[in-house]
Amino acid sequence: MELRQLRYFVEVGRLKSYSLASKSLFITQSTISQQIQKLEEELGVELLTRDTRHVSLSDFGEQFYPCAVQVLEDARAGVDRIRDVKNLHVGTLSIGSTYSFSPLMMQTVIEFQKEYPKIRLNLVITSKEELRQKLLNRELDLALMYKSPLGDERIESRLLFHSCLCLVGRIGELSGCGTKVSVQDIARYPLALPAKGLQARDTLESILFTESVNLDIRLEINSVRVLLDLVANSPLVTTLSEEAIHHVKGFEAIPIDHPDGRMDGCYHYLKGTYLKMAAQQFLELLQDNNSFYQTLSSHRR
Repeated sequence: MELRQLRYFVEVGRLKSYSLASKSLFITQSTISQQIQKLEEELGVELLTRDTRHVSLSDFGEQFYPCAVQVLEDARAGVDRIRDVKNLHVGTLSIGSTYSFSPLMMQTVIEFQKEYPKIRLNLVITSKEELRQKLLNRELDLALMYKSPLGDERIESRLLFHSCLCLVGRIGELSGCGTKVSVQDIARYPLALPAKGLQARDTLESILFTESVNLDIRLEINSVRVLLDLVANSPLVTTLSEEAIHHVKGFEAIPIDHPDGRMDGCYHYLKGTYLKMAAQQFLELLQDNNSFYQTLSSHRR
């Protein structure tokens, strides 16, 4: 059964005439007749009754006609929906990020909404483990986070920028440190650290694994936002990526000089899945914004 057969049948049934249907469809009467006959043969019933002067729907045709009309309407609606998706007039996009990526993500979201206001966005800011699980569960189209050294063969990771773990404090708190600090330098400061499981803390733990040093850890917390509030209002310092403070005034960040302190910022998606057109457009804006952030970062250094 083909859509054109249904279209020919519906037009003949509507006009009660092969000749009028032929003119309406700009197709020869013989073509219409042949295709409707094939449709009837497939269904095993006569849909139209014919004589030398009249065409009318049979009992079977009367029952089949509204169904054929609905199929054609659904097909047209489907084409319209595809056109809307191509033009990004409809759809949803689910994106997650860790806290460090949220300024970059939010700036991109603002620009994306201006360009594609009819795309519904579902945003999640949470830990890397939750983001990984949501990707595997197909709850997210994209996730923004640092690349794990262990990786996951089910997840595709694409580089956005190179970064590293930094010692972070309010302006003036890290005076005299120079352009880089060692792990031993960190031990001189009272620390408020992100909780274990957060990416900055995991990176610090990988550094400490190869170093013999006792840090002065005063507190740990699982909220980077609250952590920065504490650091901004006390002599405490912390360890985060520089990207975590791009959007916050009053802080300085000094890279920790250690080979295990590298933090590669990436976007991630599930391997083998279709990357939506909306996701592709979001990534273009994201990469443009990332170029701005990287320029800003180089100026700050």
